Amino acid sequence: MAERAEAPRPDDRGNASSLIELTPDQQRILAYASAIGPEFDFALLVAAMGVPEEPLAEAVERLVHLGLLHERPGGERFAFVEEQIRARMYRSLTESRLRVLHRKIAEVLERMYPEPPPSVVEELGRHFFLGKVPEKSYRYNRRAAEAARSSDEPEVAAHHFERVLLDLTSVPGDHRREMAEVAEALGDLYFSTGKFAAADRAYGQALEQLGTEEPRIRAHLLLSRAEVARENLDEASAARGALAAQELFEKAHDRVGVAQTYRLLGRLDFQRGAYRDALDESMRALEELGPVRDLRFLGRLSIDIGNSFALLGPEVRPVAIEWYERAIERLREATDWVELARAYHNLGVAIGEDRPQEGLEHLDRARDAGERAHDPRSVGRALLSGVEMRLALGQFEEAQRDNEQAGRLLDRLGDSLGMTLVTLNRGQIAERQGQWDDAEEAYSQAIDACRKFNLPADEAEAQFYLARLRYKTRNLDAARQALGEATRLGLPQARPQLAQQFDDLRRQLEEEPGPSEASSADAVGAANPPPDERGL
Repeated sequence: MAERAEAPRPDDRGNASSLIELTPDQQRILAYASAIGPEFDFALLVAAMGVPEEPLAEAVERLVHLGLLHERPGGERFAFVEEQIRARMYRSLTESRLRVLHRKIAEVLERMYPEPPPSVVEELGRHFFLGKVPEKSYRYNRRAAEAARSSDEPEVAAHHFERVLLDLTSVPGDHRREMAEVAEALGDLYFSTGKFAAADRAYGQALEQLGTEEPRIRAHLLLSRAEVARENLDEASAARGALAAQELFEKAHDRVGVAQTYRLLGRLDFQRGAYRDALDESMRALEELGPVRDLRFLGRLSIDIGNSFALLGPEVRPVAIEWYERAIERLREATDWVELARAYHNLGVAIGEDRPQEGLEHLDRARDAGERAHDPRSVGRALLSGVEMRLALGQFEEAQRDNEQAGRLLDRLGDSLGMTLVTLNRGQIAERQGQWDDAEEAYSQAIDACRKFNLPADEAEAQFYLARLRYKTRNLDAARQALGEATRLGLPQARPQLAQQFDDLRRQLEEEPGPSEASSADAVGAANPPPDERGL
């Protein structure tokens, strides 16, 4: 006897007023429909079920009257009234039944669409995958993945590539090289969207598949993992990976690969605050590249060169801006949206130091490029960098709004460096609003984070802000101590844009009485209130 299924009770869906029992035929219709998806074409349902059209139309009409399905305009397409109804029906089916249903639906789709459009390719991939037909699932999911990647849909592409990897384990033959290739593509997609743990897992999987074969591909994978380590602030692992990749590239006489390792080593120097060393490594990469015109790589390298010039002092900032503009031109042509977002971002920061409104406009372009790339990290970083510009323009509420929105985005991504900068911004916002205790706490937290992740340049900046705040609150000995730490860590060289403020604060502290002078003047000064806050 056929098992009966129950339609949802009132607590499952609001429009069900009583328990409705389905007949076996109705149960079968809903089983096929639930496997097709939340919506389905009537013609596909007829062909998949292999039943006459008119009786099925009557049965579907009855399900519409029962409030389980509703008809789309035109009468050729139907949908479940609520997803809970479809999900409940689908979950009631056994795995073997689902395998049969999905396989039959996929076979019908293949007959209906000899040259399927992209949307049908995705459905064929899904149904053959769930129908456990790996050869066809592999073929359609590979096509769907490449189409999604070309359409700037990295998350969709990654979903299909994950299926491809699973299918290749079941397809007869030796597919190790292809699995390594797919895993590398998957890692690149995850990296582009800021999912560094998933990217590292995919790159590691690719290396396992290759073993000791394909040294050039291994070098690229080692370099990719080194880049993930750099993003995770694991400097030692990043350097080891870059040097191991460089050795393999040199043996393979791969000039572009060697240039890429120089670029990564330069980025590590930059992260440590060694900007001149970073520039030297970037120029070495440019020299190694020679006549090779790789627009994507040249664009990325141009950003790095611009970054080094931007932090070598205001006198060479115009040179930095030229490199950023060169990067934008190349990356637009290469349609590299993630790096284009980075180029606009850094251009906005460089220009925003003198012209904050213009800087914000470039940061808006960075956000647009980041959104097009589906990269929340680019969006969060652009919001983050605009905070100081908004403060300079007196836009306190907007600065706080953007900083907290950036914090939500970057926290979800586990971006430690980004969250450190969010904390630093909170200190600046609190300081501008006269909330001294909150500002000091934020600066102290930022300093702790910088020490944890070995970020001396960022710590120097945080120490300077803390010294400035303590001077304002007349905690002069503590201000001197914080300024001394900033100096030890390389300020103002590490942050040339703060050089004038740094000199002003140093001079003001020198003009104040030292500890011994202050103690001798206690009796005189105790009865007097502290001087008014002095702007820096």
